[in-house]
Amino acid sequence: MSKWKRRRLLFMAEVHERRGTDPSDVLAGLHELAAEDPYDLEVLLTAAELLADRAGRRTGTAREADLAASIALLHRCVPLVPPGHYDRGRVFNSLGQRLFTVAQGTDSPEPVVESVLAFREAVAATPHGNSMRQVNQFYLVVQLGEHFERSGDRDAPVEAVQVAREGYATVPPSDGLRPMFRTALITSLRHLAGATAHVEPLQEAVGLAREALAEASSTSDRAGAQFDLVRALRALHDATADTRLLVEAVDLSEQCLAATPRRDPGFNTRRTRLASAVRLLAQDRRDPDLMRRAIDLMRATIETPSAADEHADTLIDLTQSLASLHAMTDDQLALRDAELTARTAVAAAPALGPWRTEAQFALATILLYGSSVDARGTDAVALHEALGLFQHVAAATPPDHRERSDRLWHLGVTLRDLARHGDGDTDAWRRQARHVFAEAASAAGPPNVRIKSFQHLGAMEAALGDPHAALAAYEAAVALLPQLTPDWLSYMGNIIGLRQIEGLPDGAAAAALELGRPLRALELLELSRGILHGRTLEARDLRLLRHRSPQLHAEFLRLRTALNARARDGNDGNWDDLMSRIRSLDGMAGFLRAPSVQALRRHADQGPVVIVNITERRCDALILRADAKQPVLPVPLTGLTQADVIAHLLRLTRAVFAAPNDPSLLTRRDAQRDLDEILRWLWDRVTAPVLDALSLTAPSSDTQPPPRIWWCPVGLMAYFPLHAAGHHDSGGKATVMDRAVSSYTTTVRALAGRFSPPAAGTTLHTLVVAVPDAENAPSLPGAAAEAAALTELLPNALVLSGAQATYENVVRALPAYPVAHFSCHGLTFWENPAAGMLLLHDHLTRPLTVEQLSAMELPYADLAYLSACSTSNTHPDNADEGLHITGAFQLAGYRRVIGTLWPVNDTTSVEITRATYADLTHGGSTPPRTELSAQALHRAVRALRDRYQASPSLWAGYVHVGH
Repeated sequence: MSKWKRRRLLFMAEVHERRGTDPSDVLAGLHELAAEDPYDLEVLLTAAELLADRAGRRTGTAREADLAASIALLHRCVPLVPPGHYDRGRVFNSLGQRLFTVAQGTDSPEPVVESVLAFREAVAATPHGNSMRQVNQFYLVVQLGEHFERSGDRDAPVEAVQVAREGYATVPPSDGLRPMFRTALITSLRHLAGATAHVEPLQEAVGLAREALAEASSTSDRAGAQFDLVRALRALHDATADTRLLVEAVDLSEQCLAATPRRDPGFNTRRTRLASAVRLLAQDRRDPDLMRRAIDLMRATIETPSAADEHADTLIDLTQSLASLHAMTDDQLALRDAELTARTAVAAAPALGPWRTEAQFALATILLYGSSVDARGTDAVALHEALGLFQHVAAATPPDHRERSDRLWHLGVTLRDLARHGDGDTDAWRRQARHVFAEAASAAGPPNVRIKSFQHLGAMEAALGDPHAALAAYEAAVALLPQLTPDWLSYMGNIIGLRQIEGLPDGAAAAALELGRPLRALELLELSRGILHGRTLEARDLRLLRHRSPQLHAEFLRLRTALNARARDGNDGNWDDLMSRIRSLDGMAGFLRAPSVQALRRHADQGPVVIVNITERRCDALILRADAKQPVLPVPLTGLTQADVIAHLLRLTRAVFAAPNDPSLLTRRDAQRDLDEILRWLWDRVTAPVLDALSLTAPSSDTQPPPRIWWCPVGLMAYFPLHAAGHHDSGGKATVMDRAVSSYTTTVRALAGRFSPPAAGTTLHTLVVAVPDAENAPSLPGAAAEAAALTELLPNALVLSGAQATYENVVRALPAYPVAHFSCHGLTFWENPAAGMLLLHDHLTRPLTVEQLSAMELPYADLAYLSACSTSNTHPDNADEGLHITGAFQLAGYRRVIGTLWPVNDTTSVEITRATYADLTHGGSTPPRTELSAQALHRAVRALRDRYQASPSLWAGYVHVGH
């Protein structure tokens, strides 16, 4: 072919490219030229770009064929542009662009990886000062982000941030690429935070976004900057669970959307972002009205034409919002809408790319959830459909995908539920579930998913009759717990993570008991309960490690961060090797290990510790004693079942709220009868077998002081007043409180405490905080009465009452007073235990919350007396963590805490307070003898019981925790 024809074809190619017309005839000529001269770079590049241009106007297989052909031609160009060639940057830019396009239509990681490699070469081939260098850097940053999202490669965001920083620094302020680069840098910082599990990159991202907002001059620029700031605030909120960030994100989203014209191409995206932020805020506040607003925003977005992937993404978000609304309100229509929306999402999602898999996963999750909450029982049809969808999702998820373990876990749960439903061969379903849970547990994934996968694997092994395999799986789950609750995660974030392993402690202990190993059962319970409390003990280990080996200390922190961030270099091999190296150091053999039973038994020298463990398969009490030969005495509770516990807990919950509050005298009387029957049941099924095993078979006498006993209830048993169990009309013959003085503890290790006695000769002064009239709360006249009584009994006490009982005054005083007494309202939140609080005078503006109390370091703290309602109440999934107001004072350092299980009577609270302190101070003649607080409370409560035997709500809710 002549040079003239070559020039003409190249000219026509440019014309077709500009006009967007069909270039088939020109392409044929270019292919003929390429066949004649396979080294004609210009011809190959032109043909490749024409094919890519035509692919953009096509769909389906024709589009895919054009893209594949374009990439093939560009691969032929690569050898023709060695390093230093002036067209090398152009070739690799074109190749990266084509691979970028292919990557959008597939879940496969290969096109993304190849695109990253291509753009790296394009950047390297483009000299500094050339504007194309910034363009190539921008695309490289974007593809590195895509690579991280698909693979979890921890190195990708590190490189992306480096490249984005350089590009952002070199783009002139007036260049339109500058705001795009800043956005790319903000996104890269978010990814870096995800890879390293550090919040600093997110804080930098928020700072950059605020900087952009401050510099924005036009309305549109300001809206764009607001949008970037919203994304950064959302990411920082996700890492810290700081609701204030979410509130700001919602406010900015509202402003951003209001400033965006409806015709703007970004309007729908910004409305979707607002809807997403509102949804998260609604979930955080458990606010159904906010959730309905989020749903309305999403529906409005769906009604507007948009790209298929964006449409499917919004439908998936709407599905999750409707499911959340159902969870808040039990609105069956919302659940039905969620399923219909998920089905629409599946139908609307592009056939290629991740959206179809995401939509299928959303639908399967709704079907699984709907089946579990169906009032008619498990829906086998829905479960079978969910099974098929989860199987398809699992098959479509690559082995190295960071969501694989979670998706497999959902598949295993579906198989488990089919086994429970009894649909077909139950053991066959269990065997399949066992296989899937085993794969999920071994797949790369965050510790929380792997832990619950091992936990469910243990349950399946137990159900299939292999107790040895069951115990091994539970032990593997427990062994991963030190990787959980990283320091960088917020208090609430740790709480949410710990909820996911609810049921692990009791299941692990039951597996050990099935094999007749009570000592191992106790060790597993100690390892898997009170994890947040255990972080205090862990901190000691870490301080010692930092002293012995700063290098291993840094490696430990880095590896645990990597594991929680799903980073590729965080794996069990690395973890096990690190633990071995640390434990080989002098004095570090016990690093992050639970103490042995022989070490734990020292905590039982003043009295036995009774762990009550309830599971579906068996119920037991484990009695820890100081006896070196038999430190753990197992007591099978053969008359108790888990179903019975749940039924009585529901009855207890109704009764304790009806007894003091119901306007009907008949209802209040019936509630007291229910409480009495529950106390009888507790005696017959739980406490009597324990006391018999301890030979505590007779009431204590005036001449013989009653023995001490510590109750350590596991899971739902933490809600029951074990100390008050008994037949209280038996003349003291069949009740716990007539045979022993009871205290409670979250774990045996918690009895070690962090108490540092004050210097010799120091008087234990008391801080008294009384709030009789908190804003937006009912009046508490008893608070003033308690303050007056304590002023007489404790003349040296500091009394902060009424307007003086502010957050600032209380927090400033607490470290100086080993004894603290609070008489005020207590407020608990099941969904957010960290927000539970004591209502001080300024609680509306500066609340004294569980989270804040838990973070305090009060080494001289001795006794906290909480004369407030429900201070020991929390979400059932967090019962093993003691995440409530009483537990918060323990975490702050108080060696002993007096609290309440449920709402208590204002008048009788004054009476118990006065009697307890009169006992502790010899009628006000001495400072309080805090070491006798359990006995003093016991005597005060028992005296009240003797007067109001038929009204257990008045006296059975007071508990002593600790020493």
